Amino acid sequence: MPQAPKRILIVTTELGVGGAERCVANVACGLDPTRYAVHVVALAPPPEAPRDALVRQLEDVQIPLTFLGCQSKWQFLPAISQLKRIIRETKPDVIWSFLFHANFLAAMATRGMDIRRLQSLRVIEQGSWRRKFQSWAAKGADRVLCVSEGVRAFAATKLRVPQDKLLVIPNGIDVEAIQPTTYAEPVDRKHRLIAVGRLDPQKDYLTMIDAAARVLGSQENWELVIIGDGPQRQPIEAAISRHHAAESIRLIGWQADVSTWLRSAEIYLLTSRWEGMPNALIEAMAHGLPVISTDVEGVAQLLSGELAVQVASTGQLLSGQTLLNDLIADPALRKELGQANRQQIEAHFSLRQMVQSYETMLNDVLSRPPGNASIPIR
Repeated sequence: MPQAPKRILIVTTELGVGGAERCVANVACGLDPTRYAVHVVALAPPPEAPRDALVRQLEDVQIPLTFLGCQSKWQFLPAISQLKRIIRETKPDVIWSFLFHANFLAAMATRGMDIRRLQSLRVIEQGSWRRKFQSWAAKGADRVLCVSEGVRAFAATKLRVPQDKLLVIPNGIDVEAIQPTTYAEPVDRKHRLIAVGRLDPQKDYLTMIDAAARVLGSQENWELVIIGDGPQRQPIEAAISRHHAAESIRLIGWQADVSTWLRSAEIYLLTSRWEGMPNALIEAMAHGLPVISTDVEGVAQLLSGELAVQVASTGQLLSGQTLLNDLIADPALRKELGQANRQQIEAHFSLRQMVQSYETMLNDVLSRPPGNASIPIR
């Protein structure tokens, strides 16, 4: 007789439209349903339309969803009790948490339980207290899954997670579903630099504005479009005003259809101070765009070998000593690097590869009793 599917309880912080949240949905939907029965629990309330695309994605394939409704840290204690109840009722074979708050609450809820535990580290956590809590939460996990080599190094050195618990599985994207740019010269619009991400100090848009204003001041047919909302909108608007760049640098807020914007752009910019493995950069590369990126976690894996010419330091960005001017001047170079970026994603960062790696990991973890994290995966 065929074996019943193993029960996987995925715990995540929220299910709004973000890079880590999209990974949660893609993993939950991508795992073989004949082998794994997935149930997703989100600590936050359900997102409102139109930012509920991931919820609809999960519902379309009939994956059970539970929202605990946490909107502040004061609701964490009852959320732990709710999560314990869900674990008792569903009797999962594996508890798998994503993102800081979910990692911590899942560790609290499973204390003393004889159950397999996975934790996913998606970004370099900032702040000493967050690092202490994440370090404690990771200690009880059977595996700590890192999204890049940079995150693994951070987990080993800063969080003191034993090396034999750590496993790197990079992000992946459904490349076949993405129609790349045609590299046609724009009609009825300017040539476009584009950036996508939350307006947050992590993304360092102030450096991006300074660098772009320097370049676009002499490029009347080019503009920078920034897609996203967040707490730093006012300082970013002030920086644009300070550079008198309102005609060439546009903040257009959150957009439901980022793919269309990427197809109608020429160059992608990323100026982050820290990351895990930037999903927005993966998406831009899958669209066949050349990029200019700071050397944050995950970028060395994405832009390896000859593609590394697209990596720049903050100092290089502010001095104008990057590939950006050459890309603006040379459509053939844009196409050459853009096609090479797409090939890199197809070869090494596809959704299929990511899901296969996660299934291999799950098979290994499920073949061992809970708590055998010290046995390395071969």
